[in-house]
Amino acid sequence: MSTHLMNTYAPAPVAFVRGEGAWLWDEDGKRYLDAISGLGVCALGHAHPAIADVISKQASTLIHTGNLFRIPWQEKLAEKLAGITQTE
Repeated sequence: MSTHLMNTYAPAPVAFVRGEGAWLWDEDGKRYLDAISGLGVCALGHAHPAIADVISKQASTLIHTGNLFRIPWQEKLAEKLAGITQTE
């Protein structure tokens, strides 16, 4: 463990080094089912080629601006999700 990281909470004694779909692997090659999904940030799984590609394209354009400003892609996604989930 690093002495240079904030000790916000006690991490489990495992270090994941890669992920694929719903699975994670530790430094020793042991496989785990990721039932926590990175506390919500990895709900789509790990290392999906299409998601990695779109993240790479976005990262070459703009990483993050925060919700203090308009985010056109966020607005488009919200409209699409609302359209899919509306029951009326």
